[in-house]
This record gives sequence, C-alpha cells and structure tokens, in this order.
Amino acid sequence: MSFWQKTMLWLGLGPDEMYEGMSDGVQPRKWPNEHNESEISTPKSSKTPIKARLIENFTEERSSRTESTGTVRPLRAARSAKPKTEEPKSFNEVTAFADQYTSGNAVLIRLEGVEHAIARRIIDFASGLCYSEKGEMERMGNQEYLLIPKDVNVDPETREKIKDELKRISQE
Repeated sequence: MSFWQKTMLWLGLGPDEMYEGMSDGVQPRKWPNEHNESEISTPKSSKTPIKARLIENFTEERSSRTESTGTVRPLRAARSAKPKTEEPKSFNEVTAFADQYTSGNAVLIRLEGVEHAIARRIIDFASGLCYSEKGEMERMGNQEYLLIPKDVNVDPETREKIKDELKRISQE
C-alpha cells in the first residue's frame, strides 16, 4: 500500500470495503435515565448512596455559582472628536498617525502626491490598524481616509464638513 493510499485511508477517504471490521472506537453515551442490563440486576440499595452524592455535589455546585459576584466595569462614554490630519509621504511616516490613532484620536489620512504603491501599503497598514483595534476606516475622498477608534464618535456634521472641505480642495 502506497503512502498516499495509507493517507487516504487514515483520513477516511478510502473505499468503503477497506473499513469493514474496523470500529471507530466511539462508545455510545449513557444518559442518567438509561440503564444497562447489568445495572438493572443489581439491587437498588447500592445505587442510593451514589444518587445522594450526585445530588449533594449538584447542590454544592449550584450554591457556589449563586454566591459568586461578578465584576462590574463602567463603560466609557464615546468621545466626540475632530480628527487630526496626517499627510504621510513615505511608509516610514505611518507611525505618526498610528500613534495618534492608538492614543484614541480620530485621524484623517491624506495621500495626495504619494506614489500608488506606497499609498497602497499605507492604506493596507491603516486597515490592519483599524481591524486590530476594533475601529473603523471610512473613505472620505479620492485619496483621503478617516480612521475612527472604537470609543470615538465622529458626528455626521463633522464628516460632512470634512467631505466638503476635501471637495473644495480638489476643485482648486
């Protein structure tokens, strides 16, 4: 038998006749209300202490759950902020807006005049940064992206102002 045939057989992808006589080793599960023939023939007095122990363990486990108290952590209110504008010209300058973003500030990245390949790397980096911090990234214009951290709220008025300003700048 070749290596690939053995591998296919091990993965369960071989022909059905190769598995005749083999057991998968899985035993059927016994539920508490099901009894084997050997259990039925045993006297009930031997079962009583076991049931008593099970009930004791169950009540102890349940009481320990109810006595435990959870930790209450206050939620931070979402901050409203005006985004900081960053204009990286090379990939080495991404740390400037990454530090701003990780400190909890919304960041507007402007990539005008940056080579396409470098701009693509910066966008990929910013996207990964937002994903890892559970924030969001929104395209505001042709080469502008808004990075918003998880607990920061940029209101719709501010977003519209940014879009209008970017349109005005691009028309000039």
